[in-house]
Amino acid sequence: MPDVMLQEKETLRSIALFSELSIDDLRIISSISKIKYFKKNEIIFREDDFYLGFYILLKGTVKIFKMSPKAKESVLHIIKPLNAFADIPLFDGGNYPVNAVAVEESIALLIPKDKFLALLKSDSEMALKMLSGFAKRLKSLIIQVENLNSSEVPVRLAKYLLNEIKISGTEKLPEPFIKLSIPKATLAAFIGTITSTLSRTFKKLQDDKIIRVAGKKIFISDYERIKKLAK
Repeated sequence: MPDVMLQEKETLRSIALFSELSIDDLRIISSISKIKYFKKNEIIFREDDFYLGFYILLKGTVKIFKMSPKAKESVLHIIKPLNAFADIPLFDGGNYPVNAVAVEESIALLIPKDKFLALLKSDSEMALKMLSGFAKRLKSLIIQVENLNSSEVPVRLAKYLLNEIKISGTEKLPEPFIKLSIPKATLAAFIGTITSTLSRTFKKLQDDKIIRVAGKKIFISDYERIKKLAK
């Protein structure tokens, strides 16, 4: 079974779903899981595909989206490493309700539904710990929806950049930065706007000397101002 998960036991416990689990619990889950490799732009699953289980992204970036009847793409989530996805349908018996595609070469841990549910049925203590983890996951999704509905585009973009800075681990640098791993159209859809509006917002932040853009890298020139904007 994949050593990747065992090597990152402590890190994986920072994932909401696994936050209450012990090292032994994680070792048991790793024994029923499978490592999956995806090429750039490879579809991981499509809406209404048979539900195999949920995933933990270990490397890369995954886009979760839905398509409207008029073929308009709506981006629901941008998944980064050490985050779960496709976990919501685990207990409802339905198929995948959305689409997932690897934005870049990615590695994920697939936790099969049937084996995982059998494990929870046989271990009530682990089941209770996982319920707590699911509650934390649901809370984070609610916060995301509230952010999209209650703020203007510059605020949403500032929050996105600050979150990515934290994930990238560059927040302590004199000029924190991220490398944009997704197309601007995808980012625009994710924060609930259109590409032209996103481009204007980026330009405004650059003109105000809050950020500096160099290719795919976005540098935060004024960290205090962008934190103030994100409030």
